Amino acid sequence: MNQPYGFGHPPGYPPQRPKTSGLAIATLVLGLAGCLALPLLPAIILGIIALTQTGPGKQQGRGLAIGGLAAAGIWTIGWVALVGNTMGNPDDYTASPSSASCATPPSGHANICTLKPGDCLHQPVAAVTSVELAACASPHSTEVIGAFTATDGPWPGGGELKAEALTHCQRIMAKNVDSPRLNAADVYTDLGYLKPEREAWEHGVRTVFCTLVSPDSQLTGSVLVPGADLAVPTG
Repeated sequence: MNQPYGFGHPPGYPPQRPKTSGLAIATLVLGLAGCLALPLLPAIILGIIALTQTGPGKQQGRGLAIGGLAAAGIWTIGWVALVGNTMGNPDDYTASPSSASCATPPSGHANICTLKPGDCLHQPVAAVTSVELAACASPHSTEVIGAFTATDGPWPGGGELKAEALTHCQRIMAKNVDSPRLNAADVYTDLGYLKPEREAWEHGVRTVFCTLVSPDSQLTGSVLVPGADLAVPTG
């Protein structure tokens, strides 16, 4: 006896593989680009969102999101360290190069009346009559990154100028200094400033020069960005 033909159920479609989250991919790309600083905040925001969209039963790419967040975190730590290195106590690197009422300094030296932004120096110390100029292309410890006009008043012989100098010099550093290059070269630097000594102050000199100092004389070449503002005072 012939068996009747049976009717089987057609095979179903194979399960589709979840798509990879576009936000997770974007997080990884932005996190790896954290050397430019600007992508860091978007990387962190997109990474947090991507974590909520990925995982078991959701889109793929959780590992990409975690990797992007980790890269962004590492770059953030690096940028914080760089800023911290250039925001120390400026009084540690402060001097008052004597102007002798703005007399002409010795050859190869400068005083508070002849300094200008972009000058490179051998590390000045307090109570000197002038500062020794250095060729920026050769190893040196200090570069003048800008200048500001101090608030009028009695000569700031101690640390009275510290707060004002820190505010102005941090602003000038952010504008004029090529921080990514210093970071890539792993050069330790600190902020300092050169203020008028008493005689020049009493003759009306109020220009204070902001400096970037590498105590180990690790600077070679200018620390300034191309087209830096070299005006006195620096805008």
